[in-house]
Amino acid sequence: MARFREAKGRVDGNSGYARVFGSQGLGALFSRVQATVISAGTELERIVRDKVDNIQDLDDFLSVEQMPEGVFVVPKKQIKASKVLLSSGSEPDFLVFKRRQGRQSCHVIELKDGDAFDTKKSEAEHTALQSFVSSNARHLQYLVHCHVVSFNQDLRQAIYEGFKKRIPMKECMTGREFCELLEIDYDAIVEQRKADQNLNRKDFLTDLLKIKPVKKFLQKRLNEEV
Repeated sequence: MARFREAKGRVDGNSGYARVFGSQGLGALFSRVQATVISAGTELERIVRDKVDNIQDLDDFLSVEQMPEGVFVVPKKQIKASKVLLSSGSEPDFLVFKRRQGRQSCHVIELKDGDAFDTKKSEAEHTALQSFVSSNARHLQYLVHCHVVSFNQDLRQAIYEGFKKRIPMKECMTGREFCELLEIDYDAIVEQRKADQNLNRKDFLTDLLKIKPVKKFLQKRLNEEV
């Protein structure tokens, strides 16, 4: 998992967290928490890439009428590099090409670590996916599906609600369903991502106690409860 101790965050005292708590120390600490959470999402994409067959030349792959048997993944970086597909800066996180038992399909994936977003962002996510598919329909000679994946959510209904019902239910996909599509082990990834939780918790609490007013407050409260 992403490590809290490696996160930078904002230390200039002007973060929203500093304004909320009236403390530069707490502001910097929670800014680092936010940076760690963002890094965890990036790390999830890397873990997925490491467990699947990645297509190195997307344009070459698209030039073949019949793909090989199996599951093949294209990360955002390769989608951006394509000279065939049109993206206009709204590339999905992954394209998943799958051929099993003579049937081949393409899955356009937006991968999320969270599952709750504001209405404006939800609409933008859906619009971007649909725009990408419609702009490239003639280049994707397969049965095409769009999916918004909430990796840590087990219920499609919860994903649907989290996106303020702006994403059709059929486009919502749980993390387990995503891994089934890729034919990789969902539970193994979940366990892998837990590896640094204890370290992160320890580092966060240690740094929290380095903030003198916080330490003084907590010591007083603890003494009152003895």
